[in-house]
Amino acid sequence: MLYKTFIWLFYLTTKAYFRSIYVKGKEYIPQKSKPVIFVANHPSSFMDPILLAVLLNRSMYFLTRGDVFKKKYIGSFFNKLHMIPVYKPDLSPDQVYKNEMIFEKCYEHLTQNKTLIIFPEGLSKTERKLRHIKTGTARIALGAEEINNFNLELSIVPIGLNYSNPHYFKSDVFINIGYPINVKDYKEIFQKNKKEGVLQLTQRIKEELEKRIVIIDDEKHEKIIQQIEILYHSKLKNESKLGEKITQDFYLSQHIVKAVEYYSKNKPEVLEDFKQKILHYLKHLKRLRIRDTQIKSSSITLNYIWFFLLFTVGFPFFLCGLITNIIPFKLAQYFSSKIIIRDDFIGSIKIAVGMFAFLIMYFIEAIVFGIYTNFICGLLFLFSLYPLGLFTMSYIKNYYKARGTIKYILLFIRKSDIIANLKKTRKDLVNELEERKKEYLENI
Repeated sequence: MLYKTFIWLFYLTTKAYFRSIYVKGKEYIPQKSKPVIFVANHPSSFMDPILLAVLLNRSMYFLTRGDVFKKKYIGSFFNKLHMIPVYKPDLSPDQVYKNEMIFEKCYEHLTQNKTLIIFPEGLSKTERKLRHIKTGTARIALGAEEINNFNLELSIVPIGLNYSNPHYFKSDVFINIGYPINVKDYKEIFQKNKKEGVLQLTQRIKEELEKRIVIIDDEKHEKIIQQIEILYHSKLKNESKLGEKITQDFYLSQHIVKAVEYYSKNKPEVLEDFKQKILHYLKHLKRLRIRDTQIKSSSITLNYIWFFLLFTVGFPFFLCGLITNIIPFKLAQYFSSKIIIRDDFIGSIKIAVGMFAFLIMYFIEAIVFGIYTNFICGLLFLFSLYPLGLFTMSYIKNYYKARGTIKYILLFIRKSDIIANLKKTRKDLVNELEERKKEYLENI
């Protein structure tokens, strides 16, 4: 009951926290009657299991760092949330002996056709990189099949978690699910040599995860890759449906990384020259407070009638949503900023603190409203608070969108020559990127 309650609450919270969530490959997930191990990269600590649990529509059990289970009451609470402790030699050296029992528990869950989530990197860090894959997942999978005479039909489903930035409110996430790995395929090699079987399955997991995330091995390339993504991603913005665009953006980012690495190694002077050009262009946009998508567009339009109706008819709902949501929003913002924690936990803390802040304040507001009216009105008011909050966020987003568009139109009227120069600069940059892409493809 506690698990289902938290899943429902986190579902509502993640829908409000992220601007967009797109899941590709849900059709690859096996039937609920089959045991599954989901494996994923781990850029954002608790955010990662929360997202997978609320979006994949399966009751899941999570392998979690054992050192967080030290206090008995915390361990009991985490157990009710389907969390299974795993003890690491560097964090809990005196508890490592318990892992054998933990593995037995995992075998039992899988034998009962349950689902596990494992982050095989073993640690969380917010970066576009895949760290060393531990062998634990393969050992659990092959061990479970072994005790079931390889008749379990266990699958390992690889998942790539790709955030624009998991620690920013109203950021984006692309969840890229891959085709299942059939554990039974490794039966023969495992029965001949258990160590080799585990290593081969671990290598397969690594390869499948690498296909589903953007990997930047050299941190010094991060900035120029992000800048090129701004140009190319907005190039696709109006050309595709959301799902197609996100998928295109993802594969494009993978190619951009490889191309930057190629030029860094073979023609560093070309890469440095382009860095300066794109940096100058983006600085100019920032100074004028306009976006690349506005320069990219051949025409800027604004649906004045729609925006007028939204901002007039919708204003009372916006005002009500603002009044009832501003206090929990500010409380969540304040307490999140006061918690000193590792970078990869920031987004998770924001979601957790925000969920509880809104939940508590919503109940307080509904009780107060009910006292001055009646129980039924208080209950209806409680259920209206969340959709009012979503409408308020949408209202604010549309306000800034309309204001930005009007500002750009006025700037275009006053300084059309500057806009024309920026459009030419952008076109030259994109043309050069196309030429460099062609050259790169010819030489790989």
